[in-house]
Amino acid sequence: MDFHNQLPRYRALHVQFYGPTNTKGARIRIKDLRRGDTVWLSYDYAIGDIVNQAGDYLHTQGIGLCALVLHDTQDGYTLATPDFATPIK
Repeated sequence: MDFHNQLPRYRALHVQFYGPTNTKGARIRIKDLRRGDTVWLSYDYAIGDIVNQAGDYLHTQGIGLCALVLHDTQDGYTLATPDFATPIK
């Protein structure tokens, strides 16, 4: 079977939590693994869940998400979108 040509294509966005430092509060990083662009968001303790916070931000940018990719190779989460055109910032 030719999986390469039959599987749908998605853009990967990696979401990771970074704890507070002496000079910065807790943050969330969203990294576009295709383009290399990065966006930093202040962590919202009232919401708590970094996937929801990243999803809310991406929604405001017009980027719809279609999957949460589960893996054990990196910290954080990888989100998938079929949108290859809209920048994350």
